Amino acid sequence: MVGSGDEIYNPVTRTRVVFVTAPADSGGRVIAVDWYVPPGEALPLMPHYHAGPAGEVAESFDVIAGTAACKVGKRRIVVTAPATIEVRFNEHHVHPRNVGQDELHVRQRAEPREPMPETLQRLQLFFETFMALSQKGKVNRRGDITDPLQSAVTFDAYLLDPTYLPVVPAAMQKVLFGGMAWLGRRLGYEAYHAPEVGGRAPGAWTVRQPFFLNFHGLRGWRGRR
Repeated sequence: MVGSGDEIYNPVTRTRVVFVTAPADSGGRVIAVDWYVPPGEALPLMPHYHAGPAGEVAESFDVIAGTAACKVGKRRIVVTAPATIEVRFNEHHVHPRNVGQDELHVRQRAEPREPMPETLQRLQLFFETFMALSQKGKVNRRGDITDPLQSAVTFDAYLLDPTYLPVVPAAMQKVLFGGMAWLGRRLGYEAYHAPEVGGRAPGAWTVRQPFFLNFHGLRGWRGRR
């Protein structure tokens, strides 16, 4: 498992991910991830939402450098650093894309009301697996895991509930993903894949900072309004 300051490279989109704060380094209180995205590329673009308390912020994207565009609900948002994009619970959204001429640097952060080491660890394991599969050429530029059974096994283990896809009812998604994940495991698919870590970024911090909050919103998490 990666730690705070570790960097992982995605050769498909030429994107770098740095774990600024890993759950293990914060007592299960925080996960923060920095994305360095070249022009024309994006964070994973799968439309989704996070079930939770209506009106509360579930996820934030702090644009530190560059220009980002994303869709939140029916709004298309374009911002240039410094700026913050907030996504509320139950709001369909798509992650930011770099629409500028320079590298986009955006930070995602999550902080539950109470320490949730198991939940944050699942989230970290998803990102590690996503990057590992990207390194193996098994993720496309949109951020989709191209093998449906691998996608189901990983999604079911690490993201499903409270993260869901739009349109299909949540209860049906649990049944569909659960069934596909069961089949995938029977055929030898594993939820977790370990990525190749490129190094440790200098200056990575592991303490709480007041400005950056919220990564993938999980039920009961607090976000900044």
